[in-house]
Amino acid sequence: MTSPLKICVVSGGRADFGLLLPVMQALAADDAFQLQLVITGQHLLDGGHAVETLADRHGLKIVAAVDMGLDGDAPAAIGAAAGRGLSGMAEAFGSLQPDLLILLGDRYEIACAAIAATIARIPVAHIAGGDVTEGAFDDAFRHAITKLAHLHFVTNADAARRLRQMGESEGRIHVVGSPGLDLIRATPVMARDAFFAEVGLEPRPVNLLITFHPATLSEDSLAQLEAMLAALASCDAGLLFTGSNADPEGRRIDARVQDFVASHSAARFVISLGSARYFSALTHMDAMVGNSSSGLYEAPSFGLPAVNIGDRQKGRLRAASVFDCPPQEKAIREAIAAALARGRQPTENPYGDGHAAERIVAVLKTIGDPRGLLVKSFADLPIHEAA
Repeated sequence: MTSPLKICVVSGGRADFGLLLPVMQALAADDAFQLQLVITGQHLLDGGHAVETLADRHGLKIVAAVDMGLDGDAPAAIGAAAGRGLSGMAEAFGSLQPDLLILLGDRYEIACAAIAATIARIPVAHIAGGDVTEGAFDDAFRHAITKLAHLHFVTNADAARRLRQMGESEGRIHVVGSPGLDLIRATPVMARDAFFAEVGLEPRPVNLLITFHPATLSEDSLAQLEAMLAALASCDAGLLFTGSNADPEGRRIDARVQDFVASHSAARFVISLGSARYFSALTHMDAMVGNSSSGLYEAPSFGLPAVNIGDRQKGRLRAASVFDCPPQEKAIREAIAAALARGRQPTENPYGDGHAAERIVAVLKTIGDPRGLLVKSFADLPIHEAA
């Protein structure tokens, strides 16, 4: 009997953990694989206690924690943390000796893991490459990870086309959909009254879910936030805010939101809802507001209209439920009104059908010796000369 393949999955925060969870559960349940879960980044801000509890709840074991020493959100502090992350990943991979590394998305800590794996000659499978987010430096990290990766699990056909443009071989690109949609199928939601009681928000006739992250290629993230808060202050609605991510200005955004919540009785702030409460929010709230990718990825599966502010998600595929607007108070108010007028209704999600994890595992079972993936050729596209 052959030994199971050691598959290492790196998670840097609550967002990618939820997306990776269906894949990790499928790997852990299959005797062909030995799952190695490594945590880093935002997971370690509380010492890793929250993610340890979450992993235990889902029967997963964390085998290594790479503390990047995130002690601020200034660019210099983030850059220094990335350096520590790269060093820590190299040490973890040296100890774990995985056969294959699975990474998701576009974060700088995930790029650090990809660099460490490349140096250690560990093949990388990348989930959600080929997307475009022109308003954030995530774009650069995502494309860099694509070029460091050897196997690609993309969420849609447009993303696959972009990877071919980047010189990736057709035979290594697999359209599987977003694994986050798998989690929706498998996660029971809370009853409406129980959900609102759980988050401490008195439900009103209209209730909004709000998540705002730094627009990292813009110099006015805080000004964009103020425009959003001013628009929300004029809404007669219950307001549920979730925390920002660990990018430059993320902590300042959270602090300003908490100040806003403290002066508005119909508002609450929860740093992280977790999957069950988050999907319950998408089920019971009336619209989503902010600049999170979740408004494009998950919200359409619930038929929930989403107001997408600014350019942070510019370039991503959009369902009919997404309302784009510039980061200006009047435009945001108008977009919220349009979203509420559309209301919740069945919506086609361009990011898949909720069966991504099984497709990913099926592909992994075909690769034999992962080391055979390490050498890859640049696949030039045919040049079509003008007539």
